Amino acid sequence: MSSSLFDSISGTIDLTSIYQNAQSQQKQMAQYAIAQAADLMANNKNDQAITSFKKALALDPQNATAYSYLGQIYMSQGKNTDAIKAYKQLVNIMSSSASAYTTTSPSSSSSSSTTPTLQTAYVSLGNAYLQNKQYSDSEKAFKKAEQLNPRDPVAPYTLGQQYLTQGNLSGALVQFEKTQKISPNDGNVYYALGEVCNQSGDYKDAVPNLTKSLNLKPNFPSANYQLGVAYNGLGQTDNAQKQLTILKSSNANLASQLQTVLDKPQMVAVDSTATQNNKFNDILGPGTPLWFLDPSLSTSGSSKTFSVTIAFSNAMDVSSITKPTNWTLSRANSAQAGYYNNMMPATSKDAAIPQNPFSVTYNTLKQEATITFQLNQNSSGDAVIDPSHIVFTFNGQDAQGRTIDQSANSVDGSHSAPF
Repeated sequence: MSSSLFDSISGTIDLTSIYQNAQSQQKQMAQYAIAQAADLMANNKNDQAITSFKKALALDPQNATAYSYLGQIYMSQGKNTDAIKAYKQLVNIMSSSASAYTTTSPSSSSSSSTTPTLQTAYVSLGNAYLQNKQYSDSEKAFKKAEQLNPRDPVAPYTLGQQYLTQGNLSGALVQFEKTQKISPNDGNVYYALGEVCNQSGDYKDAVPNLTKSLNLKPNFPSANYQLGVAYNGLGQTDNAQKQLTILKSSNANLASQLQTVLDKPQMVAVDSTATQNNKFNDILGPGTPLWFLDPSLSTSGSSKTFSVTIAFSNAMDVSSITKPTNWTLSRANSAQAGYYNNMMPATSKDAAIPQNPFSVTYNTLKQEATITFQLNQNSSGDAVIDPSHIVFTFNGQDAQGRTIDQSANSVDGSHSAPF
């Protein structure tokens, strides 16, 4: 074909224009498919919506909106691997400036538009990795998102939540403090800081953070729960109960959880009705000759085991309560416990008190622990003791893993109530 003939044909048929028109038509058809997908999503027909989004991508392979919403649907369905693939494609698209065109949100009822950015694409990818428990990959994605937009709080906040889930409290604290500087009026941030403090056992710092969270976001049951935990950790029972009252009217599930936290196990009393043969007589007072407890102790150098039975308010963890080193015996020396020998100093005649019991058994039906310990007569056969002021203390857990209430984990014979 001669050059002049080709020029004549090309002048008549503008191939570039035809290609551009065809490409434009394909994009329009892709947008139509996305609009159809929006209607399907609105009617919870997600599988059909996926088909429409895929149709849009067949027409327009660089359509960021389609990949963005595909990822969202897959995550809602728990198809984390598919979501990751979709978001990786979105990242690739947004990384290419050639494809950085405005995309329309798939909403048939709204004229507003959204433009996925590389930063939001990395956040979405990070969330997909996080949901799939690919923590190393999600961490990289969130850090990349933060690099791209250091003023957006989403990436550092979500990474902080990941660290919190992994038990990396120091890392979580750094991320939440960073988020606080970006969003100083966000109640969620102070809630997160309070949660880190609680998990660290720093209840004193948890309280102001959680209080500020509730000031910024009053209807926030999770913050009420964490504040109740913090007050409980500080021993401020009345304040903890106030948070429980709030939760009872706002979130029954969290109220139940806080109630469980507050219902710490306690000693109830020494069981005076116990009938074991070697029962320790904890009624006798100061200066009691040791042999009064049992005639066998009238011989110098003799020894005898005794038992005390103590009732608990909750079912206790058997391995914890039967561990002798979780128990201590001591001479009373406080206003609550009273004072051994009525505050008179102990002499060489006072029998030695073992630090730990010899053995402990537990009755799961009665929720009673029986502590067995040994007392020894001195070489002169004249040892004395103050049985009513021997304190039995337990530091362990109940069957639900709750640590015993430190205000009711000790008991002696001179008082009717634990302390």
